[in-house]
Amino acid sequence: MTRTFILPTAITVLLTGAAFAVEPTLGAKLGTNIEDISAAVAADGYEMTKFEKEGTRIEIYAVKDGTRHEVDIDAATGEVLKVEMSARGGPSPLPGMNDDDIRAALKGQGYDVTKYERERGQVEVYANKDGRRWELKVDPKTGKIMSVEAED
Repeated sequence: MTRTFILPTAITVLLTGAAFAVEPTLGAKLGTNIEDISAAVAADGYEMTKFEKEGTRIEIYAVKDGTRHEVDIDAATGEVLKVEMSARGGPSPLPGMNDDDIRAALKGQGYDVTKYERERGQVEVYANKDGRRWELKVDPKTGKIMSVEAED
């Protein structure tokens, strides 16, 4: 069962940078890119398992204390627009490499990640590099790229 929690804006937290811990609550500012958002939620004990940027919206899934949080963020302002929480199935913590380390390794190889998802023991990434969009399959245990396919 999924529950949506809307907190009054009077108790939201506004941040000027991602160095501080931020609960993903309605109105909170998490950031406008994967690095800032991941740092903000990680500082508060969350592990981001999915990131997808489409148009004016960023969607993330983050896990903390056995609860999965689905969060929609305004891509221009970094403001949280929606938060839904549900019980997380499966083992915790997530097996293999840390998601931040996998994303950092891909960035070091020149990939600009636009979608990142860890699900059922697999990591699927969509990223831009050299003017093209790529679909990558990454081994979650080692972080090694297992396959790369150009998107048309």
